[in-house]
Amino acid sequence: MTPKQGFWSLRTKKGDPAQLHVILVIPFFLLGIDVAFRTFFFVALGKAVSREAISSALTYGSGRVKWDLLYNTAFLYIPLLAWYAPIWRFIRTGDPALKETVRRRMSSIYRAIFALFGIFLGARILTHLFAYRHVLVARELFLFNLPAMLLAVLVELCFTAIFAENIFGNAAGSLMERIYTREELYSMRPGTSVSLVVKIAFLVISTAVVPMLMLDTYIRVGLHAPDFQVEAVHNLLINSFTPMLLGIAVVLGTLQRPVDNLVSKMQRLAEGDFDVKTRVYFSDEIARIKSSFNRMADQLRERETLRETFGKYVSVEVAKKLMSSGKVDLGGEEIEATVLFCDIRNFTPMSEKLTAKEVVDFLNAYFLHVTEPIMDHNGVINKFMGDAVMAIYAPILGSEDHVGDALRSASGMREALGRFNAGRAGGEPVRFGIGIQTGTLVAGNVGTLARLEYTVIGDTVNVASRLESATKDVGVDILVSGAVREKASASPGNGWKFEEVGPVSLKGKAAPMLLYALR
Repeated sequence: MTPKQGFWSLRTKKGDPAQLHVILVIPFFLLGIDVAFRTFFFVALGKAVSREAISSALTYGSGRVKWDLLYNTAFLYIPLLAWYAPIWRFIRTGDPALKETVRRRMSSIYRAIFALFGIFLGARILTHLFAYRHVLVARELFLFNLPAMLLAVLVELCFTAIFAENIFGNAAGSLMERIYTREELYSMRPGTSVSLVVKIAFLVISTAVVPMLMLDTYIRVGLHAPDFQVEAVHNLLINSFTPMLLGIAVVLGTLQRPVDNLVSKMQRLAEGDFDVKTRVYFSDEIARIKSSFNRMADQLRERETLRETFGKYVSVEVAKKLMSSGKVDLGGEEIEATVLFCDIRNFTPMSEKLTAKEVVDFLNAYFLHVTEPIMDHNGVINKFMGDAVMAIYAPILGSEDHVGDALRSASGMREALGRFNAGRAGGEPVRFGIGIQTGTLVAGNVGTLARLEYTVIGDTVNVASRLESATKDVGVDILVSGAVREKASASPGNGWKFEEVGPVSLKGKAAPMLLYALR
């Protein structure tokens, strides 16, 4: 609905928030219910046998029936309009200042309904006592008028609770999209809720229980018929009313409890507990929901097993960073980043002395030590290449100080290697070389439609790899470029000690590069 449209548009479609205005018609429907139930209450108790007698009973003989109707209309409409006014204005204007108010209104519909009828009943009683104070008869009030009001308001409350969710569910779709984010629309939000059993109870009470009780009262009190006929009708009503109550209990057992159980297990599944399968006993709709839930749990367990088996350190870490940052263009983009390469020295002759299982066990233990500092300092392990590891540090992957994080990782890896060597029984100490370069590189998904890998390419990556290889030539374990040394001076808490190792010729570079060892 646009500001140029009137209060109501005949061309509104399903989901148009303008359809919410139908709730302003509900009070007329409720006032009709109020009159009908209060009237029959007096008839059922034998208090009135004509329209004039009913009017007299309602107003204690004062004849102010029109005023009573006017009061009731005001007591319903004023609180309803006060509650609905911000929603109405937001639908018409889209004023952002009203968004939070509308959110609170929409999340507390049932609480508002209960409050509305609490105000309605309280105002009616107080005004009733004030308006008829000169003609008020206590006996008439407590035996007839007050019970009639309570009964009518109860039925009106039940009807409103039943229809409110249907009205808002059909008409509030586009309004919800305007007041909630996409993430909020697909998750539970705080608010007042009513269970399935309570909704069914509202329906049964308003459409069956109260009418049946009033009819039974009328038969027993107001209808002059032979006793056996009255007793027969009374027994019929009782024998209909009892199964109705039992039916609510059946609904509780066959619908509400399984739904509550599934809600609980879905919560556990969302928290990572995959042992939440639920038993299926029958073949109804609830059974199909349970069966689908069990299949979903099995599939999630399988995916988690694959992730834990094949995705540790590399793809999972990249995926988590990408998903949490929301800033990455998987199609390819230029980014500022720092790349770290680490490789074991003389690994080939070392591995020739080991069995295949011993090689795998050795590498697993080694990587367990040297990769921990990378992840501790905002690095993302892009890939393992035999005995080598490549890590990326970039703002879009969570590393704002990417040069400093790479240097801290390298220092931590040096200490971790010392602990790894100290814990090994026999054998020569393991040594590694680390190369670090910073600059612009291209990041994105590389591969085929069947197999993609998020990686980085470019001169920065190539230089980092060459620096790692050059550590063997210059006899140091951590080698960085001049660009890394220059940017490291701006790193928070920098206390790095670099030692110049002179110009070094790198493969693929026409001129030697001035390199530094990290001490």
